[in-house]
Amino acid sequence: MKSHTVPRKLLEQFAYSDLNTGSLRLWRYEKDRIPYPKASPTTATRRDGPFADPDDPQKEEELETRLAREFEEPANEFLFRMGDPGFVLTDEHRRCLAFYVALLFFRSTARRRASSHLQQVTRSAYDQFLNNERQVLTVAAKWNIDLFLSGRLGRVLITGGDVRESVRDRLEKHLTEMGAQSSYVATIERMMSECDEKLSSGQWNYIRTTLDDPFIISDAPVVTWERVGPEQFSLGMGFHRENVEVFLPISPEKCLHILPNVNRPRNVVNPSVKEVNIAQAAFAARACYAHLKSDALDRIVQDNFGRAELGVKSFTVWHRDYSTAVYDILMGDPHWLERTARK
Repeated sequence: MKSHTVPRKLLEQFAYSDLNTGSLRLWRYEKDRIPYPKASPTTATRRDGPFADPDDPQKEEELETRLAREFEEPANEFLFRMGDPGFVLTDEHRRCLAFYVALLFFRSTARRRASSHLQQVTRSAYDQFLNNERQVLTVAAKWNIDLFLSGRLGRVLITGGDVRESVRDRLEKHLTEMGAQSSYVATIERMMSECDEKLSSGQWNYIRTTLDDPFIISDAPVVTWERVGPEQFSLGMGFHRENVEVFLPISPEKCLHILPNVNRPRNVVNPSVKEVNIAQAAFAARACYAHLKSDALDRIVQDNFGRAELGVKSFTVWHRDYSTAVYDILMGDPHWLERTARK
């Protein structure tokens, strides 16, 4: 199934009307290629199977339908009127946009590619548990106590070896390509049920420009940074990190500028159009799009394309402490015990 990683309605805001065909088209900017004038908003970011679930053939169509009905269509009713005279952004609007922005980030091709980084982090966390004899034996004791209290403890106790076997089985499944895809789909589904409150309760501003100096949009349109100096940024900060700023261009003339409700010891500086466009190019996985051909835009794309590298140079999670991560899960999740007890 072909699914959109960037909503068609959003791409259409950056399109021009082709005089020969009367249809909407985009100028597509790619690394080491000349700008292409006839990309279609209908197919520009459509990919084969981004939300396919190896364990549930119906899941992709279900998610695509929910994304459109529950998140895109409600946002489309007001998103492109933001900044217009008389428009008032309500708490309900902010909550709707928080879902829209967070899902738009997670469904991008660049974010999907970062799944390999998360697999590496997962392996490291599992290895830390498997090499910690005390944690392994404590989990085995906890599971035996749970079985005893439920009246299901047999003559043979669960051993540390049983715990390790169960963990290794789960790890090997997770580290396959199918396991990574299942995990990614589960993340998208989870994001549909959890509103990011720090994003929702933050400041929602917008930046204006002109059609002669436009914003571009990439196939990873939600970008973040922390400004660390004049024209100096740390790209790819998480939505909850200190000083983080979030950007989403919604037309060639307007860009959302979101300040999540986090600690801000640094002063916020109004960004330039060029700075936002540099970030769009840095986050891009395949292409950036605009309503016109511009040598200046092409230079920005060529100089900065893919520089953020999600999961490699940005949005990495190695800095977190995973020494008890798997242990905590095994001590509190009964599903692990059930799978082990059935063997």
